[in-house]
Amino acid sequence: MIKNFLNTLEDPERPLLGPNYKFLIKMGMLFPKNKLGRFFFYFLPHPVAVITAAATFELYCVRTDLNTVLNNLKFSTLGLVILAKVKIFIFGQERWRKIIEYVTEADKYERLTCDEIRGRIIEKYTKFGRLVTYIHVVMTGLTFIAITASPMLLYSSKTLRNNIRNGTAPFPHIVSMWTPFDKNQFPGIVILITYQTLGALWATGFMPACDSIILVTMLFFGGKLELLRERSKQMLGTDGKGISDEAANRITGELHDAHVLLMEHMKMLNTIVSPVMFTYVFVCSLMICASMFQVVNATTTFEKFILLQYLIFAIAQLFLFCWFSSELQRKNELVMLGPYECQWWAANARQRKNVMILAGQFSKVFIFTAGPFSNLSLELFVSVVKGAYSFYTLLRD
Repeated sequence: MIKNFLNTLEDPERPLLGPNYKFLIKMGMLFPKNKLGRFFFYFLPHPVAVITAAATFELYCVRTDLNTVLNNLKFSTLGLVILAKVKIFIFGQERWRKIIEYVTEADKYERLTCDEIRGRIIEKYTKFGRLVTYIHVVMTGLTFIAITASPMLLYSSKTLRNNIRNGTAPFPHIVSMWTPFDKNQFPGIVILITYQTLGALWATGFMPACDSIILVTMLFFGGKLELLRERSKQMLGTDGKGISDEAANRITGELHDAHVLLMEHMKMLNTIVSPVMFTYVFVCSLMICASMFQVVNATTTFEKFILLQYLIFAIAQLFLFCWFSSELQRKNELVMLGPYECQWWAANARQRKNVMILAGQFSKVFIFTAGPFSNLSLELFVSVVKGAYSFYTLLRD
């Protein structure tokens, strides 16, 4: 049954980005052409904005309760990241469509012209892309269940229910946020729980749709670099007899243009993602720090489990972005070896000159960034985790 469901997400016209593209369409991140649909999807993320703003305002109201402050801080900063990601889709529609179409067409071309070696590269990044996408869906789904179920499980305690009735304890909401009505009495409780659940449900759908399309696109860029290296190895023939000048010019020209186009779309993706990653790196430090402090100070096993799951999700998300970026940088540096691995010794002086020009083009390395201050890499991930732990020790002491 699960296999049949996953097959429905596939798209023959988009062999790599099929599930990711459908997720974006369903979540309204790629606006439809009709005005009514655009209007609906434009306002769909607004509950998250309202919850984020109300939770941020509530920080001042609950400033004497450290645990509530940390809990609100996690959700308000997470909401800030979600809104930043929404912004890159709302205001970057045309650029996203260009990137998606480029990835789709370039991937289809590689599949139609691949040999056995390149076929294995394509199969590898396709399977890995599916794995990344579905892991994101599972992780966010579990986080949604944990976050929304937590208040109900806490409410199952008879002691807490009695304290709520006599006014000595507030009702356990998903996140404490300011409201213009009494949120601890009916019908305010029902209204707030429904509103927060709908906001969390939308965020649960949006997060894997947004993150997976970015990661799978980066994965394809890395795969494309590997494919360019393999094509470069064969550009002057494979039998040691060389090829004609006309064929050599055509092949080297195609490889040169393919690399230029790839670099152009890598820069375009970085322009979109870099500001969001800068926000996320800053926010992630606070989220990890707050979650670590709450895990250590949690009094029940259930609380520890929920907080630990949230902590693992935050760390895993940042790690994936940094690791994919580092892998892409490594493959970017290795692609220039392709021209030197071809049978240049069987070529004439003119063809060797083209090989050197192509090697010069391939030597251009592009690095994804997290804002204007840092490269998106594993070194950045280690620095963020170390910084979060330093904040935690300071908070603990």
